[in-house]
Amino acid sequence: MLREAVLERRAFLQGLAAAGVLAACSGGDDSSSSRPKPKAKPAASVKPFDPDRPYWEQGNFAMVEDEVTETKLEVTGAIPSSLSGLYVRTGSNPPTKTSPHWFLGDGMVHGVRIEQGKAAWYRNRYVRTTLHEQRKEFQDAGVPGKDVNQSNVAVAWHGDKLMTLGEVGWPYELSPEDLSTVGPWDFAGQLATWMTAHPKIDPATGQMHFFGYGFADPLLTYHVADAQGRLVHSEPVAIDTATMIHDFAVTDQDVIFWQGPVMFALDDPDALATGFPFKWDPSGPSQIGVMPLGGPASKIRWIDVDPFMVFHGLNAHRDGDEVVAQVHKVPSAFGPDGDLLPSHLTEWRIDTSGPQLKLKEQRLSDINMDLPSIDRRHVGRQARHGWCATIDIDGPYGFEFAGLNHIDLKTGKDDRWEPGPMERGGEAFFAADPGSDTEGEGWIMSFLYDRTTDRSSLGIFDALAVADGPVARIHLPVRVPYGFHGLWVADA
Repeated sequence: MLREAVLERRAFLQGLAAAGVLAACSGGDDSSSSRPKPKAKPAASVKPFDPDRPYWEQGNFAMVEDEVTETKLEVTGAIPSSLSGLYVRTGSNPPTKTSPHWFLGDGMVHGVRIEQGKAAWYRNRYVRTTLHEQRKEFQDAGVPGKDVNQSNVAVAWHGDKLMTLGEVGWPYELSPEDLSTVGPWDFAGQLATWMTAHPKIDPATGQMHFFGYGFADPLLTYHVADAQGRLVHSEPVAIDTATMIHDFAVTDQDVIFWQGPVMFALDDPDALATGFPFKWDPSGPSQIGVMPLGGPASKIRWIDVDPFMVFHGLNAHRDGDEVVAQVHKVPSAFGPDGDLLPSHLTEWRIDTSGPQLKLKEQRLSDINMDLPSIDRRHVGRQARHGWCATIDIDGPYGFEFAGLNHIDLKTGKDDRWEPGPMERGGEAFFAADPGSDTEGEGWIMSFLYDRTTDRSSLGIFDALAVADGPVARIHLPVRVPYGFHGLWVADA
């Protein structure tokens, strides 16, 4: 009965969206809400892609200058009435409009507050890091760490704290009320090393498992915070070489690290001159390691593999003696072939039964996609559903995110929304339907860019019918640049 009710409600919402129902939703009296809306630009005025300029300085990668508050937001379609909370996503936004790489701009968050199916406000705010406040460029800041980082990669909610995370250093706490920066957070003085941007929260215990990598010993450190946000465990994980380790995975029993040969360019004058600290070196380490959840790290076992790079994992789970992980595998990164290479969802089955780990690998999809999301109630457990942003490497406007894809890991079926070059998507974040405990029952949220108006909207999709398009678009008065990772923080 619940499933039928959910489907009936979604069909109703999709009908409203198809009919083009418009609503203006007010959430306050901020003076900026009276600002005139930008006029739509005709398609003929869209700027062409310039192949001689960095892709991250043009189109929808380019930075936005103003911090905006808007409380009167136009909505097309119907926001699900069960949604109440905050969608917030971070990304790279260099105040100087230029940076050595897309990854190295100051962190800026973009948030939309929804209250019982009504759009209450949109805000974008810089994360006021030490670097941002001192107006320092990344390459001029010295060795990154602690509060010296750009906090531009991901967003986490744990222990009643909203945090933005960078590649190295400490997280920064934000106010969920207005996205203002509270300050750096070092777990009440307990975090002595780094925190990298992809923590995993165990749905059974509420514990947050995370790690940090750095340039000097300890090169890799594993951490655990309890459900209240107190750091309860930290220990180094022995590796021989400092590399970029952007993500990892957990099961209900294991921690899985992967290390590809993206090395620090500390001895490469050409790389250092650009201000970009990473380089591809296929002679470096390429390995996958498995250790017990919660430690000890001394029990980690590694298996060597051919050179690869994985920026993001989808999920992992235990299947008897096998650890099964789905990851987005890239052939290389920051090397002679550039950093715009296809990313394919790949499954690793790691046999842990013998004295040596054994690996079986299978590509799950030929679609170029990344920035994965799952129903986070299934972190570390077998999950059926995954959502990703599809990628257009060489489209008419250069490299861009394209649409959204839902992959059913049980059937292998893809459910894909590809709107074409005049509208583009981004990361697809899953928000569970409060009325259902069933995996995948809920909504996908993604910032969508309309090239013809040079503005963005927050698209809301039925998570199990992505190809049908958004059931609602919350239209924003500004453009939201392509960014990295977001989060839905549902009201308690």
